[in-house]
Amino acid sequence: MKHVVIVGRPNVGKSTLFNRLAGRRRALTHDLPGMTRDRLTLEAGLGDGRRFRVTDTGGLEFGDNPMSEFATEIREQAEAAIADGDLVLFVVDGPDGVLAEDRDIAKTLRQASRNVLVVVNKIDRSAGEAAINEFHELGFERLVAISAEHGTNVDQVIDVVSALVPPSSETTEAEVLSDAIRVAIIGRPNVGKSSLLNRMMGKERVVVSEISGTTRDAIDERLEREGKSYLIIDTAGIRRKGKTTDEAEKLAVISARKAIERAEVVILVIDGLEGVTAQDAHVAGYAEEAGRAAIIVVNKWDAVERTETLTKEFESAVRRRLKFLDYAPLEFISAKQGRRVEKIFPRIDAIAQNYRARFRTARLNEILEKSVVAHHPPTAKGGKQRRFYYATQLKSAPPTFGLFSNVAEPIHFSYRRYLENKFREALGLEGTPIHFVIRGRKGMKDTAGHHGRG
Repeated sequence: MKHVVIVGRPNVGKSTLFNRLAGRRRALTHDLPGMTRDRLTLEAGLGDGRRFRVTDTGGLEFGDNPMSEFATEIREQAEAAIADGDLVLFVVDGPDGVLAEDRDIAKTLRQASRNVLVVVNKIDRSAGEAAINEFHELGFERLVAISAEHGTNVDQVIDVVSALVPPSSETTEAEVLSDAIRVAIIGRPNVGKSSLLNRMMGKERVVVSEISGTTRDAIDERLEREGKSYLIIDTAGIRRKGKTTDEAEKLAVISARKAIERAEVVILVIDGLEGVTAQDAHVAGYAEEAGRAAIIVVNKWDAVERTETLTKEFESAVRRRLKFLDYAPLEFISAKQGRRVEKIFPRIDAIAQNYRARFRTARLNEILEKSVVAHHPPTAKGGKQRRFYYATQLKSAPPTFGLFSNVAEPIHFSYRRYLENKFREALGLEGTPIHFVIRGRKGMKDTAGHHGRG
């Protein structure tokens, strides 16, 4: 599949153009320079069935005093994308004219012998030709003036891409990923999420830094491993709302929450040196509210001074603070050293299978009957004794069971938790939440059952 890569210095409108080509708003855009720090790649279409990949890169800075502390890492990520690109869209700022950084980027592209289209951005229709002229000095034959924000002349960019992309005979990325396990790596800032992604991918895929907030966009990566497909999403560190001060961080949190919604399994990363915090519980709450399967990963465990009982004590603390994720297994790893990271993949496979699982009605009724005999449900409002008639599975992802009762009102939280535990134990549903929907016999009134925290 042909690969289009967008490069340029910071704040020239690369991400806005990326969103135009991708056909949806996936890259974060903001007036602040440096919003994009990692590569962000999506599959896009031309409207006639032909597909191509498009990559947004971080702003390229040269010189001794770059504005971004990540300038070197961003440049390495961009250079890796350029090396893999079939067409480079070199975005420049029309009103700014040619700057020294533009000349440096042009030199890099000429040395790499890439197929380049210079895209002069932020130009209105009337100023098009005049605005292009001075950019000829960059040394590239093809130039086009556009306004990515307003869509002006973006069709000319698409025409160049269209000439590059052959008639489609390939399997689309959407088809390839239809059976892929979608995994989001979440956590508060600087707990090692990007280090874990790099270790899982077996390469330096995203920028890693001791400075919190390095990742802002959710980064998607495809991985084929032992005959299985994965889509792994690295997300921005999530802070409490009151702690999220600048607009860029707020956008990053929104992106992270959307990534959780796209995932089936979330990996909640906790800093083993700092212990489980209220903020970890806040982040975990997003996964629980979204009804996602989960694994809790305690990172940096190699740097912890351990005692014979520390692991058990740490696990007890996690279970106490994250009661609502009691279904999630726990792994202790070092992403930096690679220790026990391989243990995560079998966990993902098993949990995803549980998350997608479907069960026969007869089996569910057998579990329900045994559970009720062992512990009768509490009386409903007004003193009416609740009875269950039968159970059936309404959907998977997560497993959701309808319980048909003589009373339509919700069951008491403690009894709901009891039934969850019984169904999870009998069906082997580690790692996935279980939802119940109570249906009254009269009128089949629905009361959605979501197990809450506490």
